[in-house]
Amino acid sequence: MMKYKTYEAETLQQALLKMTIDLGKDALLVSHRHVRYGGLFGFLGKKMVEVTAALPMRPVIKQAPASLPASPSIGMSRAVNIPSSKSAISQPNATIVSPLTNRIEIKPKETSLIKERAPLAESDIANLLQKELREIRTRVDTLVGENNNKMNVYPGRSGNLYMKLIQSEIGEELAERLVKRIITESPGGLIDDEEFLEMRVRTHLAGLIRVSGPIQLVPGIPKVVILIGTTGVGKTTTIAKLAADFAFNKNKKVVLITVDTYRIAAVEQLRAYADILSIPLEVAFSPGEFKEAVASYADYDLILIDTAGRSQKNSLQMAELKSFIDTAGYKMEVNLLLSATTKYRELMDIIENFKKINFHKVIFTKLDEAVGAGTIVNVLSQIPQGVAYVTAGQNVPEDIEVADANKLAKMIMQ
Repeated sequence: MMKYKTYEAETLQQALLKMTIDLGKDALLVSHRHVRYGGLFGFLGKKMVEVTAALPMRPVIKQAPASLPASPSIGMSRAVNIPSSKSAISQPNATIVSPLTNRIEIKPKETSLIKERAPLAESDIANLLQKELREIRTRVDTLVGENNNKMNVYPGRSGNLYMKLIQSEIGEELAERLVKRIITESPGGLIDDEEFLEMRVRTHLAGLIRVSGPIQLVPGIPKVVILIGTTGVGKTTTIAKLAADFAFNKNKKVVLITVDTYRIAAVEQLRAYADILSIPLEVAFSPGEFKEAVASYADYDLILIDTAGRSQKNSLQMAELKSFIDTAGYKMEVNLLLSATTKYRELMDIIENFKKINFHKVIFTKLDEAVGAGTIVNVLSQIPQGVAYVTAGQNVPEDIEVADANKLAKMIMQ
């Protein structure tokens, strides 16, 4: 069992010092991230470092309850029921007062199919932890051994290149294909030139990253952009970043419309953003209200629409979202948001189910939290849509940028 606590400081070193002073040298660093405190939803806040620490908790060994005091014998008789089975005899007895005879009776505790486990001693817990660590180490060594075997197959420094791609979350099949292509393109002496090899693989990675370009506005015609995705992927924060960019940096007339009426907090968060940006916000509770809201801002440059998170496995929710989009009767640019922290197979499941909405572009979020950016390449190599934007953080409007294939390829190989 672990005890978790968080600490904030201006630097990582200061936060670690706080953690050690509070929890001691046995504390484990679970994660750290950059956050912004103060201001409102990331505006004008102070940048800090937040660390999450864990401390193993020692098990609390419960003491057995003291035995009941001897019962007075005056005015009472004692009745003992003899158990009929050996299994019952081995169980501890329970002392009760019979409501029918008003006598104290000692009855055997009923045999349970599930036996209570005695508290483990510290030495036993340590042994179990060591066993689990050995099993984890064995699995890791097996995986590393398999990759090392593959790495040794490739000549020169190309084996190191393969390992770097794997560590960046590039799929094994794609990594092998890229490395083999690099080998065939590399003259004899350059197969040991790691800088040359990385330059070549970045070029090929950039070619696999299909970008769709940012939101393009047409003078006199309102651009309607809707963001869809699963719960927690970052739709509300992303739409605020886009609104801030077009309203502040590009000086365009922007309106926010939300159909996320399931979460009051989401509406209030978006309202706060709208107030800061001095732009209107409309809340639509039905497809009809949604259509009217879009029509009432026909003279605006950009209409940004926030939606509630939808589970890709919930067909009813998907049908409801599709109804909102189809009922509006306007040509919309549908952007599917995908988290870079999500596993590849789950991302492909999300994409498969959101195909019913007929999305046009994807936006990758949470690049700052991902183990590696290679997942982006894995996904984009399987779908016809391109990536429009990437986000990396909660700060509005800084932590969003137009997707650039070369920058993303460089990020993957860092």
